[in-house]
This record gives sequence, C-alpha cells and structure tokens, in this order.
Amino acid sequence: MAESSPNWGGQQYRLVREARWFRARGHKVLVVCGEGSELAAYLERSAPWIRLEKVRSWRGLWPLLRFASIVCQWQPDIIHTRSGQDSTWGCFFHFSGYAVVRSRHITIPEHVSRHDAARYRFGCRRIIAAAHVIKRDLISRVGVTDSRIDVVGEGVDLQEFHPGLNGGAFRAEVEVASDSPLFGVIAMLRCEKGQRNFINAAARVLKSIPNARFVIVGGGQGSYADSLHAKIHQKFPMTPSPVVVTGYREDIAQVMAALDVVVVPSLCEAQTIVIPQAFAAGKPVIASRVGGIPELVRHEESGLLVQPGDDKELAAAMLRLLGEPVLRVDVASAGFRLARRDLSFDEKAELVLKSYRKALDECVPERAFLPAISKGVVLSAR
Repeated sequence: MAESSPNWGGQQYRLVREARWFRARGHKVLVVCGEGSELAAYLERSAPWIRLEKVRSWRGLWPLLRFASIVCQWQPDIIHTRSGQDSTWGCFFHFSGYAVVRSRHITIPEHVSRHDAARYRFGCRRIIAAAHVIKRDLISRVGVTDSRIDVVGEGVDLQEFHPGLNGGAFRAEVEVASDSPLFGVIAMLRCEKGQRNFINAAARVLKSIPNARFVIVGGGQGSYADSLHAKIHQKFPMTPSPVVVTGYREDIAQVMAALDVVVVPSLCEAQTIVIPQAFAAGKPVIASRVGGIPELVRHEESGLLVQPGDDKELAAAMLRLLGEPVLRVDVASAGFRLARRDLSFDEKAELVLKSYRKALDECVPERAFLPAISKGVVLSAR
C-alpha cells in the first residue's frame, strides 16, 4: 500500500485498518510512506508488526528509484496507491505489467487537470472509490470506464463499536454531568470539517438548553486550530466552557458511547468512518447534505441532514433531536440496523480483496522494466 501524503486522517486510518485485516488473514503487507509522515510515526508507535519502508522525499527521480528497489526486493502481487505522488509513480509499475490499484477517498474537483485525469484513466488497473458520488464523478468528469471502478465505502468494526459500551469515564474526564445532553464532532481539525459551524450552532442551542454540552474530538495544529480555540473563548468566556476540544484520541469507541448525538457538519466530504461508527454504537446522527454522506444518512430515517455551513439549520436539528425522543430513538435504531446489515469492516475489506483479484486477472504477464515477481504479497505504499 502506498501513501505519499505527510498528514494523518481518515484515508491513512483506513490504510492501517486494511493492512491489519490483510495481515491477520495471512497476507504479507508492506506499507511505504514518507520518513517524516504522520503515518510512519503512527505505525512505528502503534503497529510495529506491520512492515514499513520509508521514502525520504516524494519529489524528483529519487522516490521512483527507491520505490522501484522496494518493489524488486519485495515482489508484490498488488501495488495499492492512495495519494497523488505515489499514484504518479504507480503509473510506471502499471506500464511494466504490475497490478496497480488506486484508491480515491475524497470527492473529485469540478475541473480535473489532464495530468490527474491521465493517472486515473491510464495509470492503474482498477480504482477503488470510497463512495458512489466519487464513481459518478470519475466517469463523468475524468472519463474512467465504469467497469474499472469498484465502490467500497467505509466499514466499522462491529466488535469495537456497539451500544453496550459505557461512556462514563469520558464524560467524567471532560466534566460533563450524566444528565447533560452531549453533542460531539469527531474529525481532524480542518476547515472543511465544519467545526466552526458546530461552535456557532452550540451557541444557539445553549440559549434553549443551558445544560447542553459540546465536544470537538480530533487532532490538528496551525492557524485553523488556533482560530477554533479563539472562537470558543470569544463565544463562551465562562469557566468551565460548555465546548471542550480534546485533541486527537484513539479511544473513539468510548468517546462515541458518551455522546447523545453525533454531529458531522462537514462542508465537503466523500464519506466518513465516523457515521458508520455512530450507527454501530446506536447513536443518532446529524450530518451535512454533501458528497457521499446522503448515501449513508437518509433524512428523518437514519439521521437528520442539514445544509452545509448553515448554523441555524444545524442548531434546529440538534434541538429537534433532543425535543423529539421518539425520532431520536427511531433514527438511531435505523442506523444501527444499517451498520449491522451493510457496514461491517470485514465485508468492506473482502470487497477490497475482490478488487485486487480483478486487477490480478487483468494484469499483463510481461513486465518490461522490472523483473517478474512471485505471488503472495500485498504492497501498500504511501
């Protein structure tokens, strides 16, 4: 699996989960990423048993030569790329006859450059899209053939996320009483995740429900994170603040258990693992009507949908779920049934494996530039 992005987010988390799943079932897995990337740091800290190879820089000719030496050494069956630069280098292996699979986890921009389009159309055997909206855009905007795209949405570990968990420890940590309604956003601190809108909506909700509380869970630094803290201090100067920013956490199942309502106020989003996790935990969801989110959340059936960036509508939805307990239970139950029926991570990973098999079946046996490779290894690079 290949990943050239230096950052950490849902895309990288999915790579790790897939790598663990494949390794647990007897496949050999190698992850290739940048030396200073957050993915490399995470794997070294949390999954040292996953084989890791690092590239000093993804710019210039050196990364291609380094990548080629890794491929020659490890002889993979599949090369799975996920970001821009590693997918560019993946084109060379595709032209050499390797089974290269490309993932797309975010929505397709309205205007796609010729270079980007060529990587999708000619630089890989198959494409795994995280949502149907991505597949539609790849066909209409990029010109990829329908039959080359496999849609594999986000899946959830049903053993880890379930309604039986106790969130009391997290509530105690953030000093929220057991009888206070608790809303939460779980996402990296990025502008497109809509945390600013959540803060604005929280101020509206507090006017009607003074004991309501709000948490923002997710890592992130820089000017956007600073602006969130400043905004919270400006709107809620009282101590303790009704809005708490926890930073990055790995105990998301326990966090989810503590929440009364999960909010996904994204301004743009293809799909997010948070919604399947909330469904599996039996939590009601309010989410923006963007990207692939409506593929999971059906308005007033498995959750509530609001217009992205509309603080007033978001606050109204939050108040509605608290004020209509029957609706709150109904949408949570519908989401839970959906998770149990269609959103198991095991089933999603099987679909990835099926896409790999298709790529292998379509693979050209002659390899012009690199030596032939043996069977049995899944290579993941970033």
